[in-house]
Amino acid sequence: MVLFATLTDLLKGCPRNIKRRLLRDILLILLVTSGTIICIVFFQEVKTQRDLASSMITDTNRSVRNHFQNFLKPLSNTMNLLAKWGESGLFEQENVELLATQFQAFMEIQPTIHAISLADSNNNEIQLTHSGDKWTIIEHRNNEAIISDWQNRKIIHSQKQKEQGYMARNSVWYRGAMTTATQKNNFLTELYTLEPSGELGVTASKHWVAFDHPETDVVTAISFTMKDMMAFMAQFETSLNDRILLLEKDGSLLSNFQVKHISPKGKEDSSSPTTTNELLKIVEEKVGKNTSGKEFATSFKYNKKTYWLGISPLLSEKNDIWVAVLVPEDVIFSDLQKQWTRFALFVGSVLILAIIMTVFLVRRYSHQLRDLPQQRVNMIGYEKEIEKLIKAGESTSLEFKSTMRTNLKSGKAGKEIELAWLKSIVAFMNSDGGILLLGVADDGTILGLEADNFANEDKCRLHFKNLLNNHIGAEFTRFISVKLLKVQQKNILVVECERVRQPVFLKVGKSEDFLIRSGPSSTKLSMSQMVKYLNER
Repeated sequence: MVLFATLTDLLKGCPRNIKRRLLRDILLILLVTSGTIICIVFFQEVKTQRDLASSMITDTNRSVRNHFQNFLKPLSNTMNLLAKWGESGLFEQENVELLATQFQAFMEIQPTIHAISLADSNNNEIQLTHSGDKWTIIEHRNNEAIISDWQNRKIIHSQKQKEQGYMARNSVWYRGAMTTATQKNNFLTELYTLEPSGELGVTASKHWVAFDHPETDVVTAISFTMKDMMAFMAQFETSLNDRILLLEKDGSLLSNFQVKHISPKGKEDSSSPTTTNELLKIVEEKVGKNTSGKEFATSFKYNKKTYWLGISPLLSEKNDIWVAVLVPEDVIFSDLQKQWTRFALFVGSVLILAIIMTVFLVRRYSHQLRDLPQQRVNMIGYEKEIEKLIKAGESTSLEFKSTMRTNLKSGKAGKEIELAWLKSIVAFMNSDGGILLLGVADDGTILGLEADNFANEDKCRLHFKNLLNNHIGAEFTRFISVKLLKVQQKNILVVECERVRQPVFLKVGKSEDFLIRSGPSSTKLSMSQMVKYLNER
């Protein structure tokens, strides 16, 4: 009831007490902000849903690509290591058994490697390949092919075959590596049939030159099968119930598998789309029509059901294999609808809690929320406003000084007079700001600046500016506003000072003083007091 009464009282008019004004303004900010957020969310819901669906599909696509990079990265590292070994002269091409032993060590560490090949510009080639536990060495030398069984680090059986016209340097992976712009980059073939296994696969190759045979170009190659790649890709886990498809650039299907999905309860969810022939045909058509070569996400309807499809190249530098992520729209938005409900409940709860906390805090600290002292002079009706300030008397944010430079007792200019009001300015800036009135006596009598005997107003302003630059610093003048105003037919200088975050010092000779306001006076702090004050400020 107290809260309701307080809110009702605030809405009746414009409260003059700062506590009520603060409470009213905070509540208005909360209501307007929350209302705006709710309206934006409501009117943008459909667009947001589509954008989110597109983003989720695109992110899943990229995750699939990143997962594939995890498949390629070890192979790339192995390729670079092979090249470094070759450049260092660690490969003896005449010692076939040693080469096979070295290659097998790499392939046992990376089981996804189907074959490792080494070929040079002299048309020599050595390849170690395996299928399961069977290892085979294939040599090409002098128009002759030697096929050997490799077991227990030894050649068990060899068979020679005559071949006509075979040249290792005509293979696609050899030519690709030799034409790569820099030796730092690896070349990757498109899908082709691997020999002699006949399996579909891809080969990565790299060109290098041994330091002891600079006249001979050498290329090492690593081949992996599509079967091994698919087995690795099937390990991919996603937050959606996706169907992942791999297709050629013309849209022909290479592979179609459901990725692993773990539900929040840790159980496998089987609600992923069933890829019927008609649905696959739609996907293949959309991939085949994508002539831009760029990734994209789109939606389409099939059997009165909306599907989202994300398409991207498996490798950013090649467009021969494409990844398609297929997911029904209701699978995405089933979770999204729950999120909208939670969001609405959350916003409502936060708004109610914020209102209660605002009322509580304002009432709790009401004794500290007094009307703040005036720190600016409104130029509209300024004379009455200044008279009102003078009548209120000196305070933490208001200081009177009779003159700018003249000692009224001696009738002469005195530096102590100037330093007195400069201290007030420094103290204001180190505290909460304030107003300095030059030309007003301590008792509030308006004396004017005539006793300072300035030739004109410009001379008065210039003298004031020079004192600021010399004793406070030109960098702080932007925090000080100076107005020369006529009040009761007499000129007074109104100096408005802002609060400055960094410490401000009064420079007198070689000394620098740090001052703050303490009641109606300015107080100088010692070094230790200043450090403590700035830390607690």
